[in-house]
Amino acid sequence: MLFSSCIAHNKVTAESILGELAATGDETRNTAQFNVVRARVWEGARRGFLRKSYSPKCRISVKFMDDIGRPEGAVDEGGPRREFLQMVTDHLASDSQLFIGKENSKHLNVVTDGMLLINGAHFSVIAECL
Repeated sequence: MLFSSCIAHNKVTAESILGELAATGDETRNTAQFNVVRARVWEGARRGFLRKSYSPKCRISVKFMDDIGRPEGAVDEGGPRREFLQMVTDHLASDSQLFIGKENSKHLNVVTDGMLLINGAHFSVIAECL
């Protein structure tokens, strides 16, 4: 793999990353569907990223649901996905314990056992969200 060999030689460039992504195949045509309740956006994100069918190479499609499970009706052509990812980022920045400190000078919270758990999710799930 191009990217892997670049890491070994400490030569990570934009071209090497794009080359690696281009060589991964055509999985971007597959879609990972996320059904999310706005009031519980983190639960929906965690559930979606932990699915066995989820792959970071898949396109994310978001459908917002009301509290009883009915879809809001918006078709995801990018807007709901952007809103979902913004809501998840806002949650991680302010409502989780991923970052600690004063509002204008937060830093990453380090857990001594090496496994960062935020609301029952492993750090790897949070990394997928970001």
